Amino acid sequence: MWRDVSAKKKDMFARHGVAMLNLKQVAQEFGCKDERTAKKELEALAVPGISVGRRVLYEVDVLAKALVARRGMN
Repeated sequence: MWRDVSAKKKDMFARHGVAMLNLKQVAQEFGCKDERTAKKELEALAVPGISVGRRVLYEVDVLAKALVARRGMN
């Protein structure tokens, strides 16, 4: 499982170029049409957001773990 998480993390970092993603980028990773649906997915997976100023960002490491667990890639 850790190899899948590592591969997903590297893929997301290469695609976005940052270690923390905003809600729009998270929606793209989840394959959601809008940010509201992505927010519901984040809450269902218990992925915490980090407040940076007025924005809430999500760590690539935590998202990679959640995506791998959600897709059953273990």
